[in-house]
Amino acid sequence: MKIIVGISGASSVHLGIRVANEILAAGHEVCAIISDGARVTFKSEKAWEYLGNSRIPNQNLGNSRISNKNFLQIEEFLDEKIDIQSNMSSAAASGSSGYEAMIIAPCSSNTLAKVAAGICDNLLLRAAAVMLKEQRKLIIAPREMPFSPLSIKHMSELSELGVMFALPMIAHYSKPLSLNDAENFIIGKWLDCLNIKNNLFKRWKI
Repeated sequence: MKIIVGISGASSVHLGIRVANEILAAGHEVCAIISDGARVTFKSEKAWEYLGNSRIPNQNLGNSRISNKNFLQIEEFLDEKIDIQSNMSSAAASGSSGYEAMIIAPCSSNTLAKVAAGICDNLLLRAAAVMLKEQRKLIIAPREMPFSPLSIKHMSELSELGVMFALPMIAHYSKPLSLNDAENFIIGKWLDCLNIKNNLFKRWKI
């Protein structure tokens, strides 16, 4: 499959990085669209602390670069085979490019509202609009608590259009013993939504 991963400026941007890498590792073609807000959140949350230096595909950064985390960018944690697109002339802006599915993870309230309103003022939003108009799979993972009545309204309206909502929630039947275990459950469930087989978490069994 050809899959788009949109990473917005909501908290936990490292989960978007992880799911993009996992989709690629499963043998699929991946395009990543990173919002300006995601870049800000990446630095403010020190997302590299949840990913680890070993996840940096570019092994030529050097110890001085790694020690000065202010220079780290999201791209350095995405596999080099992932196609990072950013402008409105990119392939993801057109239905003819053949992307079959898109997941926005995490999705900010701002991005959710704009998708619901049909606003396309950046590539991430345009790609989501393309998924809607082409009636292809669009999965949105809002990261908010609690949800405002407006956000709930936006999700309801988009759900009626066929959008799937998969919030980053954990389940204790998977017996998580660490933060990584809990996040593996979330990533695994997102992959399930994309019909990508995975063994990232312990599945329900009586």
